[in-house]
Amino acid sequence: MQKLFISIALAGSTLITGCSSVTSYEGSNTVALQPLPFAGEQSLALNENQWLVPDAEQGIQLISHSDVTSTLATAAEFIDQRRDPQGDRYVSLDTKNNRLISYRIAQGKFIDVRYSQALPYPVEGMCLYQPSATELNLFAMDEQQMAHQLLLTDGQQNTLLHSEIRQFPLPPNSEYCIVDDVTEQLFVSEENIGVWSYNARAESEVARSVVDLIAPHGNLHKNAGPLALANGHLLIAEAGTHRLHSYNLHGSDTASHKQWDLPAQIASDSLTASAIADNVWVSLLDDDSGILFSAELPLPQAPVTHQPIAQVPATGETTPVADRGDAADDPAIWVNTHAPEESRILGTNKKRGLYVYDLLGEEKQELLVGRVNNVDVRQGFTFKGKKADIAAASQRDRHAISLFHIHPDNGIVTAVNEIETSLNDVYGLCMYRSPSSQVYVFINDKDGRFEQYQIIDSANGWSGRKVREFAVQSQPEGCAADDQMKRLFIGEEDVAVWTLGAEASDATELVQVAAVSDILVDDIEGMDVYRRDGKAFLLVSSQGNDSYVLFNAEAPYQYIDRFRVGLNASSAIDGASETDGLTVSSQALGDNYPEGMLVVQDGRNLLPDTTQNFKLVDWRSIRAINDQL
Repeated sequence: MQKLFISIALAGSTLITGCSSVTSYEGSNTVALQPLPFAGEQSLALNENQWLVPDAEQGIQLISHSDVTSTLATAAEFIDQRRDPQGDRYVSLDTKNNRLISYRIAQGKFIDVRYSQALPYPVEGMCLYQPSATELNLFAMDEQQMAHQLLLTDGQQNTLLHSEIRQFPLPPNSEYCIVDDVTEQLFVSEENIGVWSYNARAESEVARSVVDLIAPHGNLHKNAGPLALANGHLLIAEAGTHRLHSYNLHGSDTASHKQWDLPAQIASDSLTASAIADNVWVSLLDDDSGILFSAELPLPQAPVTHQPIAQVPATGETTPVADRGDAADDPAIWVNTHAPEESRILGTNKKRGLYVYDLLGEEKQELLVGRVNNVDVRQGFTFKGKKADIAAASQRDRHAISLFHIHPDNGIVTAVNEIETSLNDVYGLCMYRSPSSQVYVFINDKDGRFEQYQIIDSANGWSGRKVREFAVQSQPEGCAADDQMKRLFIGEEDVAVWTLGAEASDATELVQVAAVSDILVDDIEGMDVYRRDGKAFLLVSSQGNDSYVLFNAEAPYQYIDRFRVGLNASSAIDGASETDGLTVSSQALGDNYPEGMLVVQDGRNLLPDTTQNFKLVDWRSIRAINDQL
């Protein structure tokens, strides 16, 4: 086919802030637009001379220059690509059987071709998301305007397995999507309205924000259509019109916007983009003529200012709690000193009681003691003069401290009694064991008040004596004591993490460890101290962005790193989100947790979508993210 060159006008730039006025354009540059020497509904440039073309009639074709070098004889639509340790991987839709196709290319041939089972809904659009090098997700958009987020894994005998992680509603007339893995944004076009951004992480809250809108509220003239990504730029083609827009995603929170004016006779229907050399090659389908065109856009790689948050896999999870909604809250670990692999996890269900799990997450005990919120454990105590371990929980029904006896040999937990407090709305709780083996409980009220009680053992059992009071100015919850350093850490949910001495005779002056910020995102929730091999770390739940922040647990309490608990694809265990309570142990807990473990509450329990539970994490996975750990 004879090549035809058409010019594209590059308009001046502006800033998009979500709802801005239509851009006034300055000057123009020309870029060659040429018809491609082959037919199809979509094409993706692999390099300057090679294209991948899925088509409903001709199958998936690999084309070099204008020659078909290989064909996958499957009626196909859509194409997206990601790179993993094995190389580039492509995914399309088998339109005849409504199933996914995964394939690779080597030496000009299709290899590792895999087919999934048929999807149970018609697919209007699809796009890939790669949270990590070992995890691949796909968003499938159905005719009922639902987004299905699927986990893709390789099965036996060239099969492709898909498991639904979550689904959520989309705006009416949504057909096109694309995901930026760096900023973890899913972009969706809503015809006649604009383009929206969602958080692509499966564990995130479903909420959308504006990228750009149709005039007069935004920079799009008539429509929102096909989407593409390359070199840190989002490309939006106005469906059925001759305009193309680009946005720098990685430069700042306010993306810079450019408009590219295509020839008036072009009506965009599909769009792909590939970073080749220093520029971006785009391919688009003209809806009127059915001809594929390509263009080279001068969009160099945008500087990456976004700092990704490391992800560690959950290695286990507990049995889900029985109650729906916000039920599971706070865990604690009891260490079996005789057989560490037989240690126990205590977890609160704040709608009904305290639960006990083994290290495989299986439920061992149910103690229906009412609305207990936070729980903590200390070992090496006595009960009526005999060796015993102790757990305490904040009892919200009776504004009290619930005390539990733990058998030091087998970990069996028994409810003992309660200590009445003078608080009105008890909330968070933690324990402290002093160098002289005195055991204390800190409990707080939603109004900011803290009370410290010494637990006293006698022939009649346990009782409590209030020894100190102090307060923060707004709602607290999480707290943790570093027994070795005699130090208490407390969280004021929307303000900061504070520290003070843990002894009853210590001053009540608070020292700030870290304020709420882009790193520590409110609410500040659970926290605990990990101490091993001369190092000590304070771990805090940054609930606002589903992450966990590590600080040095000794002054001056430097920030070290942060991470998320992500999906474990090989074990089909989802990650953790909206974490309330957490606990950590540095004790060796058998072969699976030789350096200890982290346990976090999971606010959204997926795979399958069910009630809340607790996720278990091998400390070695956390240590691997930073040399300081």
